[in-house]
Amino acid sequence: MSDGVATTLFLAGMLAWLAVVAIDARRLLHVLQLEEYDLPRFWRWVRDTPGRGVPRNQWQAAAILIVVGVVIGILGIITHSTPLVIAQECFAFTLAAALRGWFGRARGDAKKPLVWTKKAMLLAGLAVALVAVTLAPAVAGWLREPGAGWATLLLVMVGAAGFGYVSAAYLTFATLILWPFQATAKWALVQAATVRLRRRGDLIVVGVTGSYGKTSTKEILATLLGARYRVCKTTGSVNTPIGIARTVLRGLRPEHQVFVVEMGAYVRGNIRELARLARPRIGVLTAIGEQHLERFGSVENIAKTKYELIEALPADGLAVFNADNEGCRTLAARTRHVRVRTYGLDAADGTPEVTAVDIRTSTEGTEFTVRAAGHGEARFVSPLLGRHNVSNVLAATAVALELGLSLAEIAAAARGLEPVAHRLQLIHGQGGVTVIDDAYNSNPAGARAALAVLSEFSGRKVLVTPGMVELGERLDERHAEFGREAAAVCDYVILIGRRRTAAIAAGARAAGFPPDRLFVVPSLKEATAQLGRLVSAGDVVLFENDLPDQYSEEC
Repeated sequence: MSDGVATTLFLAGMLAWLAVVAIDARRLLHVLQLEEYDLPRFWRWVRDTPGRGVPRNQWQAAAILIVVGVVIGILGIITHSTPLVIAQECFAFTLAAALRGWFGRARGDAKKPLVWTKKAMLLAGLAVALVAVTLAPAVAGWLREPGAGWATLLLVMVGAAGFGYVSAAYLTFATLILWPFQATAKWALVQAATVRLRRRGDLIVVGVTGSYGKTSTKEILATLLGARYRVCKTTGSVNTPIGIARTVLRGLRPEHQVFVVEMGAYVRGNIRELARLARPRIGVLTAIGEQHLERFGSVENIAKTKYELIEALPADGLAVFNADNEGCRTLAARTRHVRVRTYGLDAADGTPEVTAVDIRTSTEGTEFTVRAAGHGEARFVSPLLGRHNVSNVLAATAVALELGLSLAEIAAAARGLEPVAHRLQLIHGQGGVTVIDDAYNSNPAGARAALAVLSEFSGRKVLVTPGMVELGERLDERHAEFGREAAAVCDYVILIGRRRTAAIAAGARAAGFPPDRLFVVPSLKEATAQLGRLVSAGDVVLFENDLPDQYSEEC
């Protein structure tokens, strides 16, 4: 075998290997994107999902390369045959690439596929460039003089194979390289939005935050205020500095009089940063709860973070608190620097300024009478499902009253409310089956509220859920509670993911739920197939939560 032929074969084998590595890297880039390019969370996923973060076949490929590498070394020493060495390396890489390609092939479609944003493309390009820089010296040496430095090249390749996190490492380095440029671009975008908002001294900014209920409250508030004002709001669940800045620069117009801003957080200081950007005059705190507990570390940290919105309000501002929530009541009691208004249904400490009585919930919506101190009362009719949405309407009503609307105006506007997509959204499915879509996310309070809505319906009731996430050490406890609560309402329960939902199943069984009506399946696809075998006309299906792809238990 000539040196040229052997080198060509070797390079072909190496390219095949790198192509399969690229397939694995694309999947890792997808997860990195789903984790919002948060490197600690990305590496936690790599660590905690060894069958997916580092495919099992990668270790098999590494074993092949190492064994063959030893053979190559022995043959190279004994025979001094460079072409033979190259041919053996070519064989090893090609075989390893084939092995990776077979075992690492795609399995099913992603719920939310990789989106090739500018950032994703830049990261992919940087990772490829890093790979090229790593391999270029050894490859160049081969091309100059085939056989020279073969041990170095072999060591690089075997090391790449043996270092199972190699793709994740390249993506990490690419992210770190890109970070200063991304941070600068983010700063510039936020500063531009901040300047534009400062020029709008007449604009009324309302900030809404809370562990749950903030998106629904924001949407309700925008609808109610729309009865009198021209309102701009952050769309969907946009609640980050970049998202809010883009809304200001692209969506806020001179004719807008009110800007309703949803404010989200994962760590201390997030809300403070958003408040510096938006400078709200009115702040609404919907709840303090266990949402994202894994990131915050404690409920106390959640409370401190959410309260950053209230701390940022000006002296002439208004803080609106949910008096039904213990955490909110505690924060309301300590607030002295701004006026406070409370709302609630079953407040433990006195009567809130804005409350609802004679609440009638049904499968068509809710009816209730709102009483507001100094504003009388009015009968509300809303198409939104559940008592918790009555609470969200009260939060929005408290703000609307502050901005001059009468209870009669607000009640009239409430008739036009629409459910937020995937948040207890009622869908009339095929074959006479009713679907309650509460798949956006889930937390203990939200799951309890969803089951309460499900209980309002007649017919057989079916729960489909993958459970909850980011509850830290409390996950199993809350899942067991969820299982017991589901057992009291549901006729059938379909759980997605055996490991994550084990405590839900245990809780349901402990409450006496029939084992033959409890199903555990590996994926949403299997859950849908199981539903097809169970449901018929008149049945009601609650989809409670739908976890992103990185939480899938399928390998």
